[in-house]
Amino acid sequence: MIVKFQETNSFLHRLNPVAKFSVVVAYSIIVFLLASLRLELLCIASIVAMERITGGRQVLAFLLSRFVLVLVAVIFIMQAIMTRSGTVLISIPLYFTSLDVTEAGLLNGAVLAMRFLSVVLAGALFVATTNPVDFVYSLMLVGVPYRFGFMVILAMRFATVFEQEAKTLVNAQKMRGLNVDEAGVRGLLRCIRCTVIPLIVCALSRVDNLVVSMEGRAFGSQKSRTFVAKAHYGLLDKTLILASSVMALLVLLDLAFGWYPLPQLLPYR
Repeated sequence: MIVKFQETNSFLHRLNPVAKFSVVVAYSIIVFLLASLRLELLCIASIVAMERITGGRQVLAFLLSRFVLVLVAVIFIMQAIMTRSGTVLISIPLYFTSLDVTEAGLLNGAVLAMRFLSVVLAGALFVATTNPVDFVYSLMLVGVPYRFGFMVILAMRFATVFEQEAKTLVNAQKMRGLNVDEAGVRGLLRCIRCTVIPLIVCALSRVDNLVVSMEGRAFGSQKSRTFVAKAHYGLLDKTLILASSVMALLVLLDLAFGWYPLPQLLPYR
């Protein structure tokens, strides 16, 4: 499940991309610094509810995808096994030692799994509601060199192009009678030989054409560039940037000086 930008007229889509990006960064900092299971669940529910208000369903589908669920399960299991402190709930005897699952381990695993899920879903909501070209142009307007912005735009555009080419290669190999979907190590090596190598060759040919086109247009000869349309910051955009920056700063200062006891993970041992 790949989350892509979907054009609608919701209030999230109308916000400035830099304002949304600042909120996502501050949100990720706060979520990583606070270790509260209730807070993580509340954040996840808020993200899903916000997407439903905008009329989208990509974030919810991404949440329920097998890739995300497997990653969440792996994070939970690893943390539950690694944490040794707390009351032992389950003890699994092994040949050399025993594997203890403690109450603190389950709590830490749940918090870290929900933390990962919360940050990933926030990023997915940002991607689904932000035009990537507008986002890069907004970054250029605030001082990011346009060379780096152009690289980001190319990466975003070539990602979809390579995805389509990969599907075309797989279908072409299937028409030739090759079983590229075979499971196991042998199937993986065959898939790499029959699809990945031709895809790299296609990518290199596209890069050569792109270099010639950029040189013909004298790309990089000027220190700055012009824009067809400039991004505008409304009152709500400025408020979001200021509020998110202040909240992230307050949490960092509280963590440094200990003004208010924030919830933290339980010790591993």
